[in-house]
Amino acid sequence: MRRTIPHLRWWIGGLLFASTIINYIDRQALSVLAPHLKTEYSWSNSDWALVIISFRVAYALMQTVAGRVLDRLGTRRGLLLTVSWYSIAAALTPLATGLKSLMFLRFLLGTG
Repeated sequence: MRRTIPHLRWWIGGLLFASTIINYIDRQALSVLAPHLKTEYSWSNSDWALVIISFRVAYALMQTVAGRVLDRLGTRRGLLLTVSWYSIAAALTPLATGLKSLMFLRFLLGTG
């Protein structure tokens, strides 16, 4: 019989909830910054669309790949990998110097 720490399930559930909320807020933050970034860098709506599309293309492509990876790694290691990847990519995003670098970093974020 396996001993469990009391309330461990609630901690795990809370951490999963927190990671989901942080992920959601992170996605929305860029849309709030859009007007400022477009003005500062003189980007058109088409340029900004490329930034958004780069994230969404990576996100869509990785759906099937991530599913297979998670099946092989298991839930614990898979979640550790995805949260780590997403966190590193999010931390690197402020290092973008222009449109192409922001597109690349948003693509990396979408893969996570």
